[in-house]
Amino acid sequence: MALIKGQEVKETPHQYPTNPRLWNLITTQAKTRFSKYPSPAAAHWVHSKYIQLGGQFVDSQKDVDPRMRDRAQEAMDKKEEQAKNSVQRDVTKKVTKKVTKPIAK
Repeated sequence: MALIKGQEVKETPHQYPTNPRLWNLITTQAKTRFSKYPSPAAAHWVHSKYIQLGGQFVDSQKDVDPRMRDRAQEAMDKKEEQAKNSVQRDVTKKVTKKVTKPIAK
């Protein structure tokens, strides 16, 4: 539970769009329409536009029709996840030379 101005707010369960292609299309439009995309105004616009175009929400990812999957977006998400999980080489500079003489002034 979160607190907003002294009032308790219940967290709602996550709902998934039944048509991910349409959802991704509308969120792409919102990114061009709103200068600050992850904002309450943009979220409200995306939600209302999705409902207006016939979209619905379900409580479980399993309830999403596989024919409506956005395979292009899933491939991009998978590439991003692999890039995050790939082994990163250490870029810190290691000093290997030891100084044994005092520095002359």
